[in-house]
Amino acid sequence: MSPPSISQTLPKPGSNLGLKLILICGLILLMAIPAMFISYISYERAGRADDVTREVSERYGGAQSIMGPLLVAPYHVKNKDGETVEAGDYVTFAETGHAEFSDVKTTIRKRSLFKVPTYQGQGVISASFAPIPTLSNAQAKAGPGMFINWDAAQLVISVTDVRGLKSDITIKDDRGVERRFEPATAAFVKVVTTAESIGRNHASTPQRRFTDILPGRLMSVDARGFISADKNSAVTIGLNLGGAQSLSVMPFARTTTARIKSDWADPGFSGAFPPVERDVTEDGFDARWSVPRLARNMPASGLAHQLPLHEMSNAAMRVSFIETHSAYKTVNRALKYAVLFIGLVFLAYFLFEVIVGVSVHPAQYILIGLAQSIFYLLLLAFSEHIGFNAAFVIAAGATIAATAGYAGAVFGSRDFIVKTGVVFTLVYGLLFTLMRMQDFALMLGALTSFIAIAGTMYLTRSVNWYGRKEAR
Repeated sequence: MSPPSISQTLPKPGSNLGLKLILICGLILLMAIPAMFISYISYERAGRADDVTREVSERYGGAQSIMGPLLVAPYHVKNKDGETVEAGDYVTFAETGHAEFSDVKTTIRKRSLFKVPTYQGQGVISASFAPIPTLSNAQAKAGPGMFINWDAAQLVISVTDVRGLKSDITIKDDRGVERRFEPATAAFVKVVTTAESIGRNHASTPQRRFTDILPGRLMSVDARGFISADKNSAVTIGLNLGGAQSLSVMPFARTTTARIKSDWADPGFSGAFPPVERDVTEDGFDARWSVPRLARNMPASGLAHQLPLHEMSNAAMRVSFIETHSAYKTVNRALKYAVLFIGLVFLAYFLFEVIVGVSVHPAQYILIGLAQSIFYLLLLAFSEHIGFNAAFVIAAGATIAATAGYAGAVFGSRDFIVKTGVVFTLVYGLLFTLMRMQDFALMLGALTSFIAIAGTMYLTRSVNWYGRKEAR
């Protein structure tokens, strides 16, 4: 005699549906555990991708940020006895400035399974400076006894990672005179004597107070011959720069404009100032920025250690050359809805159980829930190779086929393969829509949950949840 089947050993539907529904709700929460472990795997893979990005960036220049040119001149302050009590650097911003990278080419670098976009482009930076004599009144504003040595002034620029430079950085004036930048001698420091802090009667040994003012490596060129004493001076800087992740231009003039054009079709715009114009197509993007002097909120000149130059990187005009819709981010977003969609599948099975009159064992619900969890693992694994969209089609198709085929076996009819297949296709179609509708994902998910519960309430309105026999 053959042993009884699972469906034969369970009470018939109607006798314990209330307890069954409570048990199913508990199983839905239980299925959050494998989904949680899969999310850990996803975050670990995303972290590995970030590590690869940093490794590649170290070879090709990394995230580049450009600042300058700035006019920097040494100064010193003497007391009434003629003793030098302070020395440092005096910084003057350009009146107007424009930075343009009009043809930035991107290249995908592969490391194992991961792809990292790098870029290279020819940049041109132009700036216009006021005549030096008009700045002489800064001595009176800065304090008595201050002397600015304009004869030793330098034009200084900053590049985050000089490993990304493909050639020397050159500067040219409106007469065509050209020079190369060298490692900067401008230190951006303030030097004071101990007499300033512990009393004038003590020995005066200079103390250096270094300030991290500008990110990256400083480069300079002698300003003599480029900055005029009697008229506005225009200079043009050329640089061939490569990098990865992002390209930034800090507002180096009182009024600064910038333009970056590239073949990268998935840019991310960040920084304090978004583009005033942008054109993003499948062939690339073209973005323009404009930062007026009032928005920059910084004096036209001043002592280097008193100006908030260290905050300039926070005001950068930045574009990112990384995939803003990466597969890992999308998979992680999908995992946040795992309990909801496992619950929808369980609910569909429960409704079929009530309508058809065939009991589904809790163990079978667990198998169905594990199949839904494996869906996310398949989605993550295939996304690394073929992208999210194609991976979703494969993972969802396999999961729908498995769960729909299982429903046909559980409910004893091939018709339920089609019926459950249609229902599960709608469920996964909804999940894909949620992944593509970031702004309306919460609203759509909430409405779906409400409709599912309301529909269940309607379809089970006549169910005898206690399983008691009605009195005749």
